[in-house]
Amino acid sequence: MKNRRFERHYLLLILVLALAGRGALLGVAWRSDSAAAALSSDSPTYLAPALSLATEGAFKTNQHLEILRTPGYPAFLVACGLTGPLGYGVTQIVQVLLDVLLIYLTFVLGARLVSTSAGLWAAGFQACSLVAMLSSVKVLSDGLFAFLITVAILLLVRYLEEVKLPLLIMAAAVTAAATYVRPVGFIFVLIVGAVLLFRQRRMARLAAFVLVFAALVAPWFVRNYLAVGYAGFSSVSDYNLLFYEAAGVWAKSRGLSTQQARQELDTMYRQRLDAEKIEPESPRGVSVERDMGRAIILSHPTIFLEVHSATSLNSLLPAGTGLLEMLGVTSGNRGTLSVLHTAGLRAAAKYYFGSNVTAMLLIVPDLVFLVAQYFASLAYAVNQLGSRALNWSPAGWLIVLTIVAFVLVGGPAAVPRFRLPFEPLLNVAAGSGVAMLLKRRKLIGQNPTDPGPNAWTHSRDAAVLPETLAIRLVK
Repeated sequence: MKNRRFERHYLLLILVLALAGRGALLGVAWRSDSAAAALSSDSPTYLAPALSLATEGAFKTNQHLEILRTPGYPAFLVACGLTGPLGYGVTQIVQVLLDVLLIYLTFVLGARLVSTSAGLWAAGFQACSLVAMLSSVKVLSDGLFAFLITVAILLLVRYLEEVKLPLLIMAAAVTAAATYVRPVGFIFVLIVGAVLLFRQRRMARLAAFVLVFAALVAPWFVRNYLAVGYAGFSSVSDYNLLFYEAAGVWAKSRGLSTQQARQELDTMYRQRLDAEKIEPESPRGVSVERDMGRAIILSHPTIFLEVHSATSLNSLLPAGTGLLEMLGVTSGNRGTLSVLHTAGLRAAAKYYFGSNVTAMLLIVPDLVFLVAQYFASLAYAVNQLGSRALNWSPAGWLIVLTIVAFVLVGGPAAVPRFRLPFEPLLNVAAGSGVAMLLKRRKLIGQNPTDPGPNAWTHSRDAAVLPETLAIRLVK
């Protein structure tokens, strides 16, 4: 009972400190004279359809029916009173609160899968995550998507343990909601399908999940087709195919920077639209993007795989530059990502920071945090590999496959905020690694003459669910 009281106090302290830190960051954003403190280059693509939805009741951008963005995040902006006196200020407050709640969910997930100690460490890592903090005050869909995906994962973990159909149905519904926020949610459906099919062999339950998800996302397919003739959920995938994936291949195969390659492809794209008298926002314009992108990628498949896999790892880079830009120490949107793709990390860092020693020093804490996070995650992953990997629980496979899939899906468009969907899972691994290392040290300290051959084996408590505060609250 005493331990549970301490656990509750530690968790409460983590949540309070996280709220204070995010509140301070929100205050910085509000006091900033620059709109860039809250907005990024992608923010207007959400704000425009949100304003149209709020004022006209139609999902449009520049009087054209919107097919690039899906309505999830714009509807969230409207629900938070985008057109009210505080503008997107309420949205930022709600996002901060959701981000603190996400820390709690990270604790619950870690406690449920491994141990209460691992859950507390995981919550601590999530509370200190700079990429999550920045996302909470930015007008972007990443934080809301990460929250929904984590809720879906928790529901699925409970389903895999309790095998209750309502939990699976709720997980499918939350996954559909997440997909309306960011279409990359379709990737998660494939992961769930693989776990249910190969680790549980429950075809009927897999069919139930897929049918519920499909029924909920189908209306937007129908809307796009009937309204503008576009047979898809979102054209953002077609845009990225040409101007990120194909541009990366074009740059690599011709010795260009990605910025030059993107400019060349944009010129070719517009010339083709002009020649065929096609509107860029029309479904035919989207089809041209898709056809051009596919043609370039299929002509250089090896280069595509090389570029896509290498650039996907950009999501694991530090997010400290976002804080520097918010504080006005540096400025973004200067082509640093292009330099990174073309000349590598060292050249990109030199290009971005120049001789600004202050900016370099300010990013050091984030680097230290990432090293600790990745080292602890790797330590736990190594401990779980080997013969036991084949005996992982379905929940374990769900976590691992989700991390791998969201790391690899980014491609040339990947930036640090792309790791937000799997950041809680990464922190569960990091928290489990710290708890494991501390437990091993304690075991060695109890018997210094014998390091204990089973110290690493016994560090994992996933086989037995502890009766903790987290479990009671989840149930």
